[in-house]
Amino acid sequence: MALRRLRMALFALLLFSGVAQAVDLPLISASPDMFRAHREKFMARMGPDSIAVLRSAPRRVMSNDVEYVYRQDSNFYYLTGFEDPEAVAVLRPNAADGKRFLLFVRARNPRRETYEGKRPSPEEAAAARGADAAFTTDDFFGRLVRYDAATRTFSGYLADVEKIYLSDAGDTAWADKFREAVESMRARDTGPATIEDARHLAHELRVVKDADEIRLIRRATEISGRGHERAMKAAAPGKYEFEVQHALDGYCYANGARRMAYPSIVGSGPNSIYLHWDRNDRQIRDGDVVLNDSGAEYGYYATDITRTYPASGKFSAEQKAVYEVVLAAQKEAMAAVKPGRPHDEVGKASFRAQTAGLVKLGLLSGDVDKLFRDGAHRQFTVHGVSHGVGLDVHDAGRYGNRLMEAGMVFTIEPGIYIPEGMEGVDKKWWNIGVRIEDVILVTADGHECLSCSVPRELADVEKTVKQK
Repeated sequence: MALRRLRMALFALLLFSGVAQAVDLPLISASPDMFRAHREKFMARMGPDSIAVLRSAPRRVMSNDVEYVYRQDSNFYYLTGFEDPEAVAVLRPNAADGKRFLLFVRARNPRRETYEGKRPSPEEAAAARGADAAFTTDDFFGRLVRYDAATRTFSGYLADVEKIYLSDAGDTAWADKFREAVESMRARDTGPATIEDARHLAHELRVVKDADEIRLIRRATEISGRGHERAMKAAAPGKYEFEVQHALDGYCYANGARRMAYPSIVGSGPNSIYLHWDRNDRQIRDGDVVLNDSGAEYGYYATDITRTYPASGKFSAEQKAVYEVVLAAQKEAMAAVKPGRPHDEVGKASFRAQTAGLVKLGLLSGDVDKLFRDGAHRQFTVHGVSHGVGLDVHDAGRYGNRLMEAGMVFTIEPGIYIPEGMEGVDKKWWNIGVRIEDVILVTADGHECLSCSVPRELADVEKTVKQK
């Protein structure tokens, strides 16, 4: 209980001290033109006689009657920029009445607004988000499909539609009601022939970022990088992992981040080997490495940065050796990033360099090429080297052997993890976990590392940690 009280007190102190910092960077936001461009690209891929219907993310309960802070579904936000719950977006590329983008929003409710803040009226929502028309959500199903028993005909948005692109954002109750409406038409031998997952279209578009998206990712990365430097300076034997976390998180919040892109991971000593350690409750000890995987979300766009550093300000010989192998693997992977090359070459370059490094350290033995082909490095690394970054920290779209192109944004994050008791490994290597992760933008003639200003060369890391 005493530790819990200490942690809560330190959390409050560090959070509010972070908020009290001056805003170092001017606040920026997405342009309405960005969402309009996304919709146009999406509708261009839909095809004739089709409609897209997207539901906003449902609210989620944290405990009893307390909800998590609301975050919009990424695909819904990508196409609309609308952040409120209980909304529906309808896209009609060939609308006869010219109303191609319709938005349905919550009705005004003075009592609920007393708690939650003012809700936009349909007219206000349409003006703010560039919709051709807007209505209350209560009207949605009535406008979606109507049946005239006298004439035995259907009208509404689903009339004369052959294909529906649907995204329910996990709102199963709403999705069931939507499908019931479709089935009511099919029961009378009419209605849309197919329902397809709208996420597939949106995810494909989200792989390549436009200039506005890159601007927001760049800002998320910049404030997170500065936060990482503060976290390095906060790390020391005797401190708790959560103190290091809040040095970073507090700076990000003070500079415009409304949330972190994922739960911050600060693992010291034996916790450095756990990929998604987020309890962050261990007291750091002399001789530990601290693995800090943290990134802010800014304007809904994420970043993802990891740095590993010695709590004392100086790596041990074994920690240094492992760190150098991981850094070399990352550099080899970065060198493989060029437009027109398959993305999977990034991982191959990293893993081959890592395998060679592990052989040099004596942690693997044998022919490097054969070990690489056999996946021997997987004893020390279970995760991949790269994933997309955007509206989600593990962003939409599959890369695989897809050719890289300008505008793609992804991580490069090699790591080596040696748990205590690992069979066949000298105990001097135990409890060393090292990961180095940066955010890479593919450019027309190569790439740009958006986060490499954060110290990562070994001497620079040690120097930064010593600056208290």
